[in-house]
Amino acid sequence: MNPKTAEEARRLVASLEHRMSQVYERTEVVVCPPFIYLPAFLHHTQAIRLGAQNLSWADEGALTGEISATQLKQFNVGFVILGHSERRLYLGETDSIVNAKVVMALENKITPIVCLGGAENATRDDMKTLVTKQFNKVTKDLEGRELEKIIYVYEPVWAISTMSNSQAASGGHALELIEHIYELLEHRVGKGAARNIRVLYGGTVNKDNVSEYAKHSQIDGALVGAASLDPENFWAIVKEFNRESIHHV
Repeated sequence: MNPKTAEEARRLVASLEHRMSQVYERTEVVVCPPFIYLPAFLHHTQAIRLGAQNLSWADEGALTGEISATQLKQFNVGFVILGHSERRLYLGETDSIVNAKVVMALENKITPIVCLGGAENATRDDMKTLVTKQFNKVTKDLEGRELEKIIYVYEPVWAISTMSNSQAASGGHALELIEHIYELLEHRVGKGAARNIRVLYGGTVNKDNVSEYAKHSQIDGALVGAASLDPENFWAIVKEFNRESIHHV
C-alpha cells in the first residue's frame, strides 16, 4: 500500500521515466503500483512496463474487492505478482489459489511473477523443501510452454526487511535456491528451455547489497520492495543489474 498518495506515485514514476534513457535494451523495468495508481502510470508505459500486485482467479462476477485480468488489461498491465509472502501470511492465500490465478493470468496473456519461499515461521533450512512444494502446487497441470512464460522469484520470507527478526540472505544462498528452481524447471521443460526462463531474487534488495546478487549470472534480477520508494536507491539496483548483465554476455 505504498506510496500513500497519488502525488508521491506521480513523482516516483516521473523520476523513473527520466532515468530510463540511461538503461540499455538488456534491462527490463516493471513497476507494480497499487491498483488506484494504474491510470496515472498508463501514459508512461513506453518507458516502463506496467504490472499489478494481484488479480482474481475469476474473470468476472460478484467478488467484492477483487480485480479481474480483463480490468487490468485496460491499463496495459502486462505482469502480475502472484503468491507474494504477504498475501500468503496475512490474507490466507494457498498454493491452489495461486495456481488458479496463474492459470487466469496466462489465459489473458499477462505474465505471472510467481513468488516461492513465503510461509509462516519458515526458516532458511526449510527453503528447499518449501520451494519445491510451492513450485509443484502453483504450477500444477501447466504445460511446458506455459511454464516458460512465467517469471519465478525466490522470496525467502525470513530475509524480508519488513518481517520481524529478518536476516539478509547471502548471494551464495540466493544462488543456491535459484539454481534449485532451475533444476525443478529442467525436470519439466528440459535444460535448454529452463535456462531461458527468468528467475529473480526477492529478499530485501537495496543499493547497499545489490552487488551481492547481481554478480551471479543465474540471478536475472530482483523483486524490489521498500527500496523502490526511494528513486536513488531503486535506480542504483537497476544500474547494477544492467552493468552485470553486460559483463555476463
